[in-house]
Formats: sequence, C-alpha cells, structure tokens
Amino acid sequence: MSYIAGGQDPYLQDPALEYAPTQAMGAIPHMGAGGGKVELKFHGTGGGLFVNFLIGYLLTLITFGIYMPWFMVRMTRYIFENSTIAGTRRGTLVPVFVGSGGKLFVLFLVGYLLTLLTLGIYGAWFMRNLVAYLADHSSARAQDGTEYKLHFGGTGGKLFVTFLVGYLLTLITIGIYMPWFMCKIQRYIKDHMAILENNQPIGKLSFVGTGGSLFVTFLVGYLLTLITFGIYMPWFTVKLTQFFVNNTRVHVAGRTLAGNFGGTGGQLFVLFLVGYLLTLITVGIYAPWFMAKWLRFRIDNTSYAAIG
Repeated sequence: MSYIAGGQDPYLQDPALEYAPTQAMGAIPHMGAGGGKVELKFHGTGGGLFVNFLIGYLLTLITFGIYMPWFMVRMTRYIFENSTIAGTRRGTLVPVFVGSGGKLFVLFLVGYLLTLLTLGIYGAWFMRNLVAYLADHSSARAQDGTEYKLHFGGTGGKLFVTFLVGYLLTLITIGIYMPWFMCKIQRYIKDHMAILENNQPIGKLSFVGTGGSLFVTFLVGYLLTLITFGIYMPWFTVKLTQFFVNNTRVHVAGRTLAGNFGGTGGQLFVLFLVGYLLTLITVGIYAPWFMAKWLRFRIDNTSYAAIG
C-alpha cells in the first residue's frame, strides 16, 4: 500500500492495493465529469507536511506507536484538503477525508489480533475493512454543496477465496502467477466500488487490466532493474503505476472514463535522486519536502477522460 502518510519509501508502493489516499481521491472525480478531461492537482507544501510529520512522529514515538493511526489520518486529511479535482461538470471539487484515528486504531487492533489468532485467515476480512474504511470516509464536494462519495460493497469471504486461490497458484507456479493474482485483487476491489452523488448511486468503477500484460511489464521491469543494478527502478515503478491507473474505468451516467498516468521514469529518477540525497544530507529533515514532490508527481500526472 502506497501509504506516504506512514513515511514509507515511495518505491515500496504496491499498485495492486489501490486504497491509498491518492487512489481513493483519484476515484472520486469521475462522478461529476463533464465533457473534457478531469485532472487532479496537489497544492500541499513540504513545510505543511513537515509540521504534520513532526507532530505525528513525536507523538507516535512518545506513545510507543499507539498514535500511528491518528498520524496516518492526520496526513491523509492534509493530502485531501490540499488537493483539487478540476474539469467536472460541477466545476472544481475539493476532496474531504472524515475518518477518525480512533476508528482506524480499533480496526488495526482487531484486524491484527484476529489475523494473528487465525494464522492469517482473517487477513482477507482485515483488508476488506481497510478498503471500506478509506472509501466510506472519502468524499469530494462541489461549490453548490453536491457531495460525491465512494462505497465498497465487497465481502471478506469472497476476498478470502480470491486470496486463497491466488496464493496457492502463485506458490505452485513459483511466483509466475503473481501478476494474475494482483489483477484479480484489483478487479475485485474496483468492481465492488460504487459511486454516490448525495448518497444516491450513480455509477461504479471497474478494472480491465490482464495478468498477461502485467506479467510482461513485470518481467521486463525486473530484468532491466537487475541488469542496471537498480537504476531502472523509477521507470519500472512508473510502468506499474501506468498499468493500474490506465486500466481503471469509471462508468457513470451512461459514459465510461479511462484513467491516464502521464509521469515518466526520467522525472521520477531525478525526483528520487535529489530527494534521497537531500534527505540524507539533512539527516531526514528534507523528507517532508521529498514527500510533497512525490505526491505532486503522483497526483498531478493522474487524469481521466471519456472513451468510446
């Protein structure tokens, strides 16, 4: 999960689990899309992230990790409030996140304990609850007061079957089945995501990517990353992001919109190189500015347009 809010390295994101803040926010605008292109923009700054990060980090440290859910919610809310969605039929929308740290704490605590007690079996229900938590607490509001929301209707039981079959086939094929497994999870999540306008269903999401296409992307990316001793990693990361964004579809009011990610591996390479070096030189102080640049790259390069 690409949880920048958790301080995770951008390269460690898993595009298959599209319930990270930027993904939830990215799924909202299509509900009110007009005739043009819907574009996402991030207006946050490194300074703003620094304040939130500093407070969250210190409180997490003092409470021996207990504050982490509140820290994640705080960062997610900052990302949402400092972003906009332009090009919809109701003008520019402002994303809003209303989740609470307390609820996320309980969700994590119960999920972790039950997953541990059931030797991993409850993991599917845990994941289902995390996806539902982010979707149900994410919205976007227009100037006229219209509110757009997402609702995840999937169940832990069906997700468990998807996990079980995928895990066994991945194990049997010594990892070869992994791209198909990732696509199945992505398809299950997207296919059970409804779009609401003022709490009334008006559309849904879907995923059209195939395991075969992802396998080629994985194979080429892995080999080139290995041959170049890791230098190709930014290009590999962008290819994966493009695969999952570009294969996302939004069906609303009889129209279908397709996602598009326009970032390049070269841009990400420079971003990561400069960000990593400055974070190292400043003993971590530059990290929030690095995060802000990463978020701008990830969000500003994401757009959706009508097809067909």
